[in-house]
Amino acid sequence: MVRWIPRIGIAICAILIPLATISTVVLNLFHDSSYYHAGQVRYQVAPVTGYSQDQLDRVDDGIVRFFGGNESLPTAIGAAGGPADIFSERAVLHMNDVRGVIQAFGSMQQVSLLIVGLLALFALIQWSKAGRIAIARALVYSSLVTVMLGVIAIGLTFVGFDTLFITFHELVFHNDYWQLDPLTDHLVQMFPFEFWFDAMLALALRIVLVTVVLGGLGVALGRGGLASWRRA
Repeated sequence: MVRWIPRIGIAICAILIPLATISTVVLNLFHDSSYYHAGQVRYQVAPVTGYSQDQLDRVDDGIVRFFGGNESLPTAIGAAGGPADIFSERAVLHMNDVRGVIQAFGSMQQVSLLIVGLLALFALIQWSKAGRIAIARALVYSSLVTVMLGVIAIGLTFVGFDTLFITFHELVFHNDYWQLDPLTDHLVQMFPFEFWFDAMLALALRIVLVTVVLGGLGVALGRGGLASWRRA
């Protein structure tokens, strides 16, 4: 039974490390107002909205504040110095749903990191035995899983992102608040379809990059004990 403990830990980590990686990258992007700014400048959304980019930057700061707290969206935007009434009621309701999704990613990150941390601590205690090899295997196997998911995400983005985008919203949001008018709703104007296409690619590429680093660390850890690797 004791022999199976490292294997069980490896299997758990092979699932949880990808979840921790994905949730961390997603949270970092959604809490990065500079990424919002770059996309808005790239697609020149300011003239479409009727607001200056400086005003939109303050709205971006308010959105990040909103995602990280419990304030209403208009209150958060106003506290950041932006126009509190920039978004329609439907847009505000949709952003409430988006915050719920982001909070779910936060919970997933915390739980997965906690469990992985506890398993890593146990492996470190057993470092002179099978601990190092268990950590190495967990990093390599989880990296293979995550890279596969990242490649699939990139492929789906290029092949049919419009379908992927709509399907995601239909599955995650159980209302039609996300169906906004690009001619009148500033939320869609600030974050056009092209912005989300770029964001999806950025997420996938960042996830793959982090995963490659973790996988490389796993390979480096396993090199010193290849015989133990094969026997474990």
